[in-house]
Amino acid sequence: MDGFTEALGEEPKPGKKRSGSPDSLHSRSSSGTKHSLQDRLLTKLIQQVIPGDNEDESESSDKAPASPTKPAFSLPVMGNNFRRFNARIGVVFLFQDRVERLLTWDTPSHTISLLFVYSFICLEPHLLLVLPLVVLLLFIMVPAFVTRHPPPPNTSTSSTTPYYSYDGPALAPATTIKPAPETSKDFLRNLRDLQNCMADFSDVHDAVINVIAPLTNFSNEKLSSTLFLGCTVAIVVLFVGAHLVPLKLVMLLGGNAAILSIHPTVGQFVGAMMQDMAGESGDMDFDDENKDGFASSVPSDPTEAMSAMERLADISLDTYPEEREVEIFEVQHRAAGTSESGWESFLFSHAPYDPLSPSRIAGDRPRGCRFFEDVRAPPGWAWKSKKWELDLDCREWVVERMITRVGFEVPGVTAEGNAIVGEVGGWVWDLPPNHSAEDDEEMSLAYGDLPPDTPTPQEKGKAKEDDTPKLRDWEEGTASHGVGEWRRRRWVRVVQRVSLPPAGAGSVTYSTLSSRTK
Repeated sequence: MDGFTEALGEEPKPGKKRSGSPDSLHSRSSSGTKHSLQDRLLTKLIQQVIPGDNEDESESSDKAPASPTKPAFSLPVMGNNFRRFNARIGVVFLFQDRVERLLTWDTPSHTISLLFVYSFICLEPHLLLVLPLVVLLLFIMVPAFVTRHPPPPNTSTSSTTPYYSYDGPALAPATTIKPAPETSKDFLRNLRDLQNCMADFSDVHDAVINVIAPLTNFSNEKLSSTLFLGCTVAIVVLFVGAHLVPLKLVMLLGGNAAILSIHPTVGQFVGAMMQDMAGESGDMDFDDENKDGFASSVPSDPTEAMSAMERLADISLDTYPEEREVEIFEVQHRAAGTSESGWESFLFSHAPYDPLSPSRIAGDRPRGCRFFEDVRAPPGWAWKSKKWELDLDCREWVVERMITRVGFEVPGVTAEGNAIVGEVGGWVWDLPPNHSAEDDEEMSLAYGDLPPDTPTPQEKGKAKEDDTPKLRDWEEGTASHGVGEWRRRRWVRVVQRVSLPPAGAGSVTYSTLSSRTK
């Protein structure tokens, strides 16, 4: 018999001491049950199948991790807790049943009393503080006192009202709420009610999701945009005029109307009126097809209601998608020891591969594709312009990226160096490693423009005394004085937003492009 009791997971007897286990500290969860060998094997198997808390931490970072003071998932613990929960949930279902009877006019006098109490609270909201104390006294303590002091048995043959004597000692034991035994009818009723409650919750959850999700997830952008604009306008109006709304009157009329509408007579009256209106509209349609009744405009199906809301949400969204400008760099290489005209096309990369770029410092080769046709638009974007355009003003993106140790062409100046002569401009080349300050001076004199920090002929003697020559980070002009091994130029193209394909519809490899707002 003791083994059967332990298998059911009942509470241990006061005089019986159970063996220790990792879950013994959680008496309210495990109740000190002894796990059989089958339960332990099944628990180990489930722990191998179900990922642990550490594995799920990266995927569900929005949820709080499991408490270390709580036991891990275990079938015996869950089964025992479910039995304990089901034995004590009866009071909730009893309260739910009484509320349903109260609202469905099962006893009209009780529902009318509820309307009076609700009306008083709406008119005098401070009475809401008194309501919990009244419930405690009238519905908990008074019935408990009456149970302790029952009326004497009626021995007379005539039916008279029971006489309650409140004097003297208590005549009956106090009532306490006890868990329902697992072999009782109350336990089975709780199982039935719990089963039906889970089904009702699932149905309500699915119905709410089916109504709320299409309105708020922008699957229909016109409908969701209309709702968004309406909520925005309502928020602005309520911020200004919320104090003018008579909340007491609204709560009074709304609550009474909601409870009165549940009355069976009201439901029958409304149903008969809708049938009469539907019949009249049918006669009118039979007589004249061009006339529509009021009932014909009332949707009888939620799908039709959603369609009607979509027709009301006939707003004009922005027909011009977002546009941006993407860039790609044409990188060319010149082998060491070759002439300055021996450039070879290397690849098209999303990065300029400048002398101080992390990939170049690390010794990595530039990454990209060999031809323009292999360049793809970023995910969610499509090409708007038909072809790439060369960015001749290379000064802007060089200065913007703070690229150093490079030289570039000045727009509008004819180039004479071997590195760029006879070619389209826009090139930015690496400076040679042995580049000195004299080259800077020759570059500036060639254009007739001395920088502010350039010394005059009278100050050259003093400048030579300085052992630390000043070098500039980048150069303007031709490459006649020598270039490095790499050069690049920038191409741009306009893209626009497009709808992303559904997940699993197919994947395309896109090149990574830096985007700028056009």
